[in-house]
Amino acid sequence: AAQAAATLSAGEAGAAVPADAVKPQSLAATLLGKAPLIPAHELPELGANTPQPVLSSAARALTTLLSTAQAGQTSQLALIGKTALFGNAAPDTGELAQKLQDTISKSGLFYESHVAEWVKGDRPLAELMREPQMQRLLQQGNETAARAATSGPDLSAAQMVNQQLHTQEQNRVLWNGQAWPGQEMQWEVRRDQREGGQGGGGGGDAEGEPDQIWRSGVRFRLPLLGAVSAAVTLIGDQVHIQVQTGSDDSAATLRAWAGQLEGAMQAAGAPLSSLSITREDGA
Repeated sequence: AAQAAATLSAGEAGAAVPADAVKPQSLAATLLGKAPLIPAHELPELGANTPQPVLSSAARALTTLLSTAQAGQTSQLALIGKTALFGNAAPDTGELAQKLQDTISKSGLFYESHVAEWVKGDRPLAELMREPQMQRLLQQGNETAARAATSGPDLSAAQMVNQQLHTQEQNRVLWNGQAWPGQEMQWEVRRDQREGGQGGGGGGDAEGEPDQIWRSGVRFRLPLLGAVSAAVTLIGDQVHIQVQTGSDDSAATLRAWAGQLEGAMQAAGAPLSSLSITREDGA
């Protein structure tokens, strides 16, 4: 507008305006100038025989999927464990670690990346077949697959897609289930990035990449100790553990066993950088 005003002023003054000083209008501006928008009350009315718009099967699937994701609550975004992580007997540490890893990695949240690994030959088909998406296809059978081909994709996986979107957006995974039979547990794994972490003293690698911070937190309500939560933070080789309890007595009991925890971590090759055991309200 300023350039047009300057051009008009120059024209009124009788000065010559260079051709390259005036930019041509865009195609959109040209079309709008030739065919301006028509007010709503001047639009022609649709006839009685005008067919109603119909969404394609893909559009209907997306609409339903997005509606399901929008209506989802926090509890629905968590993975639900169908079986306890281990039995009543004290578990072997290696087996428990593998069980925890499988609980997340084989939950279906990372199915697409696992398919890509299988295509490249980095993951066996047997592992892929154990994931929920493949199990669902096997259970549906040929009849369901044929019906889906004519009526649209199967929407039974909408909740899983919702969880995948939430994981991608929040960089965290939520799991609710049982640690052992009868003992409920809430588990969260989250990836953060150290703010301002650039190489040297800033907490990054030699090339200036910021540190990745992994946080794993569990929450229990135990028969004797009551409410107990533990947060493990991993920054590079540093391991920090914060334990919070619902009472001073529970905190004192756990502090009495702190030495054994530190010794076990040292023996496992992951010595503790810090350990704190406090009451939940900070008292």
